[in-house]
Amino acid sequence: MIVLKSGRKVLLDAQRVLKNSGIVVLPTDTAYGLGVDATNHSAVRKLYRLKGRSFRKPVHVIVASLAQAKKIAEFDRRAEKVFKKFLPGPLTLVLPLKSNPFPNPSHKGRGSTTWKLLSAGTGKIGVRMPKNKIAHDLVKKLGRPITATSANVSGQPGTYNISAIKKQFTHRRLKPDLILDAGSLPRVRPSTVLDLTEKRARILRQGPISLKDINLVLSS
Repeated sequence: MIVLKSGRKVLLDAQRVLKNSGIVVLPTDTAYGLGVDATNHSAVRKLYRLKGRSFRKPVHVIVASLAQAKKIAEFDRRAEKVFKKFLPGPLTLVLPLKSNPFPNPSHKGRGSTTWKLLSAGTGKIGVRMPKNKIAHDLVKKLGRPITATSANVSGQPGTYNISAIKKQFTHRRLKPDLILDAGSLPRVRPSTVLDLTEKRARILRQGPISLKDINLVLSS
């Protein structure tokens, strides 16, 4: 594991790691996360193995813009309204997965399999746009979405500082390739997860943004 202080040059290093199927630990607006190129099948499988995560569980993705999100998920009027109001911020939108989401010419033929893996075969995908400059700039520079899953071994607590990350991953066979050190992050709740795949908006995980806040936007 290489640990580097966050900065402009470091983002180029992180971009290089992601393009080479590597795993990057990065700060978000909630906790540290594990990022891989979400369009790279081998990188996504490696991420699941690193975390010890069941392939039956989905992994959300980080985007840099609404336009990028629309290449992955189907947006209706409600979804677009909520996205524009609350993102960037601590909200994950679960939406219908597009039939041919965000094709990557470098990984021709594996695209649908990769997105099926990320969505755990549900036909739904969680989309995040954290209010964090490092996360945003990294996705923007890469030009593709990256995964948005907490930097921890499955079943272990989320991580808010580098020592906690090292403690969880040092003795595992697979390790993150690069850690972007942004210091200690404030301990806040994980993002609200909102499912908009059905007629009625449904909270799958309560976080900083409440259903009341969301319904106020939807009814306006």
